[in-house]
Amino acid sequence: MIKLQFAVIFKGTVMQQPSVSQYPKFLKLAEVSAIKGLGKSTILSWESQAKFPRAVRLSPTFRVWLEADIHQWVLKKHAEQTISASPATVVN
Repeated sequence: MIKLQFAVIFKGTVMQQPSVSQYPKFLKLAEVSAIKGLGKSTILSWESQAKFPRAVRLSPTFRVWLEADIHQWVLKKHAEQTISASPATVVN
């Protein structure tokens, strides 16, 4: 990934410009499938059932997902599983 960083000096203050990697990134269906280990049909089915983040429609036939949305979904799923897997508190 290309990272472009430079400083802008304005009235004695140095301001950092964001690197290219800090900008939002779109992922295609095939990329989401490969990264998350889910089948394409599963992703589309879960999306229609609101079990997976909604895609951004760039055209009637082309959809993409924000990379950040996918990462947040993974963290949410992990947190849900961690909470449900924790032992129950026994009250005497």
